[in-house]
Amino acid sequence: MLDDFEKRILRLLQQNGRTSTQDLSDAIGLSPSPCWRRVKRLEEDGYITHYAAILSSKKLGLAALAHVHISLTDHSEDTVNTFLGFVERSEQIIDCASITGDFDFVIKVAATDPESLEHFIMKGILRLGVVRNTSTNFILRQIKTNAALPIAP
Repeated sequence: MLDDFEKRILRLLQQNGRTSTQDLSDAIGLSPSPCWRRVKRLEEDGYITHYAAILSSKKLGLAALAHVHISLTDHSEDTVNTFLGFVERSEQIIDCASITGDFDFVIKVAATDPESLEHFIMKGILRLGVVRNTSTNFILRQIKTNAALPIAP
């Protein structure tokens, strides 16, 4: 169970993962040593899984973002492992979730342009031999991009 200090630490680190222990401790009202110990415990207990920078897709020339819904040919262990291995190896796939409904997975793909996205789908995903069909939705404009999770009060 998280206490109020730990919840505040998590909120602050989600806003800025580079926040120093001193700045964290000042913001939540703890001295640096107990604050550092709490952060370490949150990491060890798996609340904090890793730290990352959020990059601008536009600055990187990734103008084509899309959600691709995927149905597999079957749900055998080999089929699922083939698909998940591809997901793990592909830098263009920036998010993947197993879903309910007509499709098995939805992935978020980043590409330089529509043609390179098509190439990725045709020469990458469909050539796996385990995908029955796909449905692609281009992202016209990112309204909100936030990796922060809500933390109950």
